[in-house]
Amino acid sequence: MNNKQHQIVENVLRTMITEQGDRETANSNTDASESGFTPAEERFIGKFDAYGTKHIGLIYSLSAIGIREFIARSGIELNLSPGILLNLYRNGFIKFVPYTGWGRDNSYTIELQLDLDDIKGLGEKDKEKASSAGGAGGGGGGGAAAGGGPPAGPGMEMAWVVKYGDILSESAKATKKILFETKKNKKKSDNFTDKTRMLKQLPKRYLEDMERIIAAMSKKAKTTNDRSRIIADVLDILQIKMNLTPKQIEKSFEFHKNQKRLQKYLDSK
Repeated sequence: MNNKQHQIVENVLRTMITEQGDRETANSNTDASESGFTPAEERFIGKFDAYGTKHIGLIYSLSAIGIREFIARSGIELNLSPGILLNLYRNGFIKFVPYTGWGRDNSYTIELQLDLDDIKGLGEKDKEKASSAGGAGGGGGGGAAAGGGPPAGPGMEMAWVVKYGDILSESAKATKKILFETKKNKKKSDNFTDKTRMLKQLPKRYLEDMERIIAAMSKKAKTTNDRSRIIADVLDILQIKMNLTPKQIEKSFEFHKNQKRLQKYLDSK
């Protein structure tokens, strides 16, 4: 984490504590136990012991939105509140580290800065609950539930998130497909305006609008006669808007017949 991210974390958590007010104070219970943590902090720290891992949680980004979303999504599951998170972070018991540790992944996870032996026993209640749930649903079967051992922790692979990475992966694939198909379609269509004398000097946006208008007019015209009438309408408008005389319109038609810049496209018609 850099200094900017550190400030973001501190500011967001302080703001959330202020917003929650009395609820946050009541939930965090400031009376420390023999472990040096408050009961509320022990319930969170105990998660590391229960699952035998030093990494818990997945924060999609160290931003205001990312931190708020993380606490809203995982706060109840992890017995975690803004006050607990801020206090443990300030005292150096936890820190935020990159989730994958490489590449362009902006996700972070919470890393415990203590040895698991130092917090041994804090997760006993969570282990008992997991063992009870496993025994009740196992139908007398053997395995880990029968032995009463702790459940396998989610570690860095699960990190308390179900298939969110799959959603991001599919979104990236869809975006790439859209961008690729857009470029592919552009390559297929010939850009006639690049071959013209005067139109190519206009802003590209104007030319794109013109092409859309022409496409709309082409759809509207059902017959060759309709197309001819549309062209006549366009010539009338151009004559009015550009102050052209009938003689100049005729001269334009002569230019159309004689210039060869678009001849290969005309020959293919």
